[in-house]
Amino acid sequence: MIKKTLFAFIFASSFIASAASAGDVADFCGAVITEMGMEDANGGCTCFEDSLSEEDKSLYLSLENEDDWNARASDDMKGAMAACFPAS
Repeated sequence: MIKKTLFAFIFASSFIASAASAGDVADFCGAVITEMGMEDANGGCTCFEDSLSEEDKSLYLSLENEDDWNARASDDMKGAMAACFPAS
């Protein structure tokens, strides 16, 4: 399932930013997808970035691992991830 795998790998390395610039979230997400040997053919990373508020983008980019995601990600972030990366 892509969602569970994406959550597991999305925080494989730290990616901290003080403010999100246009494309930062999608770029990071795309790098994770590529690292997993997959393609973001359906634009899930762009969908995810477009779905987040500026505050959530900054928060997302400050998360360091999966535990951080589970503890700090907003409901909106989790909902956007689920919507943009439905189970295949």
